[in-house]
Amino acid sequence: MKIHTIAALTDFSTEAEHALDRAALLGAKHQAQLILVYGAESPDPRFANPQARLEQRARQIARRHSITVTTREYEGSVAERALQAAASADLLVVDRRMEREWTRFWQGPTLAHCLRNSPCPVLVVQQSAETDYERMVIAVDGSRASQDLVRYAGDLQRSAAVDLYHAAAQPTPPSAADAQSGTASADNGNNNNSSSNPLALYQDTLTRHGKSRRLRIKNAFDARRNRVDTHLGTRDMPRQLMVQQQRSGADLVVIGQLRTGFLASWTFSGIAERLLGQVACDVLVCANLPTPRDNATPTHRSAFPSGRLPA
Repeated sequence: MKIHTIAALTDFSTEAEHALDRAALLGAKHQAQLILVYGAESPDPRFANPQARLEQRARQIARRHSITVTTREYEGSVAERALQAAASADLLVVDRRMEREWTRFWQGPTLAHCLRNSPCPVLVVQQSAETDYERMVIAVDGSRASQDLVRYAGDLQRSAAVDLYHAAAQPTPPSAADAQSGTASADNGNNNNSSSNPLALYQDTLTRHGKSRRLRIKNAFDARRNRVDTHLGTRDMPRQLMVQQQRSGADLVVIGQLRTGFLASWTFSGIAERLLGQVACDVLVCANLPTPRDNATPTHRSAFPSGRLPA
């Protein structure tokens, strides 16, 4: 699933600039168009003209990464600006904004509102973006929706190693073969447990993008803390993913909404928020995956294509 357009919000704070840097790295990796939007809950006295500052950042990013960068100017709250930008993007990149706008208290925290309503995946950046992602943990449950999630996340950073974490309600205990090998690696085509482990079906999806893709299949029995929780009957998904992320050293965790409906949407955003509070790495939240479409250049306020920068 090719990423054509990436939208990113910034208020020029350190955290927001980390998100901007990550969006630029991904934009260069995919040769995608980058849309920058200024979003702040209240005006910052340091910036008399934030839109002019945003256009300056667009020129800097275009020059550094050789990609097309555009700026947009929207009205409304930060969440409303984010959702307007996401409407024409394949990925929305933001920092962790948890503030609540009391004039719109029924929407809840800004980030939760974005996670519930964004028409495309939302990448929440919580760390500096100096290098590409090296390892990601993707939560799956064996469903078709999980297969689409794996395809999107795998395409996001094709060089990253992947841990597929089986997040089903009742994980299957590891077999003797699993206990010896511990992984289902795409490096050597190991697929000893494909008949009994539904996660092995995802291996073909990932290895299509390269024979050297590093792939491991994990579940709650992999980490001791999760084994204890499972035996005690505790099924806390954010905690399980946090434990798996710490064990693997992943710098990206990917989760998707596997059910539809209003209540499921609120529940999913709550799980995503709790996960963000428990891990220090970035989190890709895929409530909705983008539909394949042609790469059409959207209408924008100003554009700075690579190689054609204004003086």
